[in-house]
Amino acid sequence: MAERIEQTASGVLIWARAKAQDGVRPSCGSRSRRVHSRCDRGLADVAVAGQPVVLRLRVRRFFCDKTSCPAATFAEQVGDLTARHARRTSLCRSVSEQIGLALAGRAGSRLAAKLGLVANRGTLLGQVHALPDPRSGR
Repeated sequence: MAERIEQTASGVLIWARAKAQDGVRPSCGSRSRRVHSRCDRGLADVAVAGQPVVLRLRVRRFFCDKTSCPAATFAEQVGDLTARHARRTSLCRSVSEQIGLALAGRAGSRLAAKLGLVANRGTLLGQVHALPDPRSGR
């Protein structure tokens, strides 16, 4: 849920928080309502009108109540928006992967900058290398 939107010198800053009742641990599937703490995540998103967008998302850490689970706590993830340890939204990552596949390093970085995305050539190439091999069928 968006709480506030700011226009800054570097682009658009959107402050938001998750509204789910409970958290679901992806590895063991357990649900928890016991909140451990809260933290803010900074996620780059696709640009709006050529302006870079950063999403400041307040998420909760929950206790995992399953005794067989090796982790005591876990952070909530928001649907198709976030991924574990990600610094970009899923859509932003997908767009930069496509730019990297089409243009690779420096040319891709220049196009990304024109589109309002922050992605240097190393980032684009790293995302291309991280993609699964289409020949392996995975």
